[in-house]
Amino acid sequence: MMRIDLVSLGQRAAETVPSLLRRIDLKGDREPELRKFEELCLGLHTLAAASLLVEGEPRAFSEELHNAASQWLRFLQHQRARQWAPPPASRNTPFLGAVLANHWELARWLAELSTDCWRQGEEYEDDACWAIILQELVLTDGRGNPKIETLLARLEELEGELNGHRVAWTRALLAAEVGALSDAFSALLHLHQEDIEARVLAVTASEVKLAPYRFLWFEGLALLRLAASAGVALPDGYYPYCPPMARLPRP
Repeated sequence: MMRIDLVSLGQRAAETVPSLLRRIDLKGDREPELRKFEELCLGLHTLAAASLLVEGEPRAFSEELHNAASQWLRFLQHQRARQWAPPPASRNTPFLGAVLANHWELARWLAELSTDCWRQGEEYEDDACWAIILQELVLTDGRGNPKIETLLARLEELEGELNGHRVAWTRALLAAEVGALSDAFSALLHLHQEDIEARVLAVTASEVKLAPYRFLWFEGLALLRLAASAGVALPDGYYPYCPPMARLPRP
């Protein structure tokens, strides 16, 4: 099993992030600039994870998530100005970071600028539907809208255990049913645990790319924030990959 040394990876990220910032050339082409921004966000997320899990600093954790989301917003604004094709909706870890850290204004800007269409050939359709649902939940403050209903119906058509739990979680949130929301969240958490453990064991696993997400479930933490923001907070308890320090109120 891969051993992720978050201490050394956090130190490396602190050294490389400034150079990553200097490498960004907004006059460049879409693909190289997209890769640079994604690498930068990964570095900032590594700094965030190390701040929380190594140093025990939730304030620094929140600040680095804000930095990553701000840089992603910068790319989306530039992408729109240059009329480039948008990144797939499911490439949304900076957006999830903004949500889980309670940076709601920034999360709304990201949701508004992110694509609301499936990028066929670049992502799975069900992942795109789910990412767009989360965007819409942020934009509607968890109240729902016809677009969410259409996307939920499509997820049901696509079938699969994961999609079933995604639909159940969303419908429970919209109906303010805490018990059903808790059950759906637990089911999603179980699937995430299986997925992340399998990724760690994979021969192609990348320590650098997995580092921020090995022990922190960004999506799950964002779901907990969305539920709390909508007034349907789950009971306090132990949720693997969602440590209490990552769920503190914004400093």
